[in-house]
Amino acid sequence: MRFADRRAAEGWGNLLAQAPENLDRAWVAITSDPRHVDSRQHPLRGALGEVKIGGESLEQWQYEATSGGRLWYTIDEDRRTLWITRAGTGHPKVTDSRRGR
Repeated sequence: MRFADRRAAEGWGNLLAQAPENLDRAWVAITSDPRHVDSRQHPLRGALGEVKIGGESLEQWQYEATSGGRLWYTIDEDRRTLWITRAGTGHPKVTDSRRGR
């Protein structure tokens, strides 16, 4: 696992400080089965469903670590790497369905 940028790393630190047990469960879930789908872990849709890392388009997923805290990550099969693209303690407003209407 690697961080896509400094902001993602800082968000991870904030989640760790706020909810260490939840972040531990998230770590186990996304590293053991990154494509598992359930109420907490699922692919993002639409424009959020893909992100470029190193010039390569990768699918982007979300893990709901807390009621508001989220981890967004990509699965880079070629490098056998999960990239944390976003982490934070607050619900990302960009995912609100009202914004897309």
